[in-house]
Amino acid sequence: MQRLDDVRRTEHMLTGVTPYVARAGRAIARVTGQGRWATAMEALHKRINDRLQTRLTTEVQPDAFLAEIVNPGQKVTQLTLTATVDRARLSRAMRPDQLPRPMSVAIEATPGFSRHVVPLDDMRDILGSGLPFNLLITPADGDDAHLIFRRLDLVTLAKSVASSMDPSAKPAPAKAAKLVVFDLDNTLWEGVLLEGDVRLRDGIHDLFRTLDERGVLISIASKNARDDAMSKLEALGLAEYVLHESIGWGPKSEGIRKTVDAIDIGLDTVIFVDDNPFERAEVSGAVEGVEVLPETAISTLADHPRLQGAVTPESRTRRQMYREAIVRDQAAETYGDDYITFLRECAIELEIRRDLPEDFERVVELVQRTNQLNFSGRKYGRDEIVEILRDPQQERHVVICRDRFGSYGTVGFCLSRREPSETGGEVVVVEDFMLSCRVQGKFVEQALFWRLAEDGVRPPAEAVVVNFKRTDRNRAAEMVLEKLGFATNADGPLRRNIAPGDLAVDFMTLV
Repeated sequence: MQRLDDVRRTEHMLTGVTPYVARAGRAIARVTGQGRWATAMEALHKRINDRLQTRLTTEVQPDAFLAEIVNPGQKVTQLTLTATVDRARLSRAMRPDQLPRPMSVAIEATPGFSRHVVPLDDMRDILGSGLPFNLLITPADGDDAHLIFRRLDLVTLAKSVASSMDPSAKPAPAKAAKLVVFDLDNTLWEGVLLEGDVRLRDGIHDLFRTLDERGVLISIASKNARDDAMSKLEALGLAEYVLHESIGWGPKSEGIRKTVDAIDIGLDTVIFVDDNPFERAEVSGAVEGVEVLPETAISTLADHPRLQGAVTPESRTRRQMYREAIVRDQAAETYGDDYITFLRECAIELEIRRDLPEDFERVVELVQRTNQLNFSGRKYGRDEIVEILRDPQQERHVVICRDRFGSYGTVGFCLSRREPSETGGEVVVVEDFMLSCRVQGKFVEQALFWRLAEDGVRPPAEAVVVNFKRTDRNRAAEMVLEKLGFATNADGPLRRNIAPGDLAVDFMTLV
């Protein structure tokens, strides 16, 4: 886009020089006999236009089409404004279904002067694609009325400019990132796929492998023909790393939202990388919490402080776990409201055991990263966790879950102890319990309390007491305790008296 003042200066200059260049061109054509000089003015216009095109910024895109029309007739003239990708100017043939949808808008040219500001909402996909396009205004039904067009321009309204500036300088969220979403053209690879061959940037394979081993998920948000883009990713050996890609012509913010919803993570755990300032601005403005980075950040992305997850057996299989979760969610939809039947047919197995040295890194992850199902609300540092794991007074358990769709991995960590009750029995005190959101709603909490209360070695406990501390993030944990019959009207130890079998989960196998 060009500022209105700049456009007016250019128009004023062209208006002033046009008659002189035209006369000079015709004179040279007569003297030399070379007819091409007769069109010197048209050639000059084209050269200036091409130069302006190369200088156009993509930081701000038009949000309206402005038409100023004079209709000297006595009746309304019906017009149609259409926008379509110019397939003749594409570097290779493409099917219509691979291209952004065309736009068609009706305009009424009333007698006299009229100004029309046409919103470009339906043209967003075309504008964002970067593909050549045609704008046409045609009379309806072959209307041969005489019209004078004083202005036909794509414009950006003044109020939109300030809000469309690149927001990359915003402070980045401090929370560890779980997902990196990459653009393709001129980001992951050099070049534009629709225009010909592309070359993968140096170091991308190593970057993807490093992120994957750390348990950081990878996705794609690209304006491209999906089949072509996925074929290229396959050919480059990258497709296996990509989870729930969003490739098409819609806004990238919508694609990122769909990806986040599908894998059930927070928007504030997402990093988006794109070479285009407009796309970064669109995502940052529409999806609060996402950190946006330019393509120049790729070379040092592996050193980003939010992407330093530990390499563990759990992290290496995280991508596969999320793929299984998507299949699991799709299967759950077929059961409708009969959720318990679905869980029963999942054949859930829960392994609850004492922690081992090889569990340490995963325990650190659970303790430091769990928010929604962190019952005490505590966050421990790494050194504190080391001391906790050395404490002989605490019973420490890790929770491992699997079902017929695959393994969830290690999903929980619990610190508990048994204390004598006033009646001579025993009470289970759960000091700390952190559970991954992957198994939220699958009764894993109840099954753990059941095993702690009835471990088959000691007499059944008379009650379970949970050290609950309310935070602004752990409402999900509070709701679990409410459903299990704990009174949650205050912070602190919450108690539920139980009899043998009260907490049994009959559709789950404990091993």
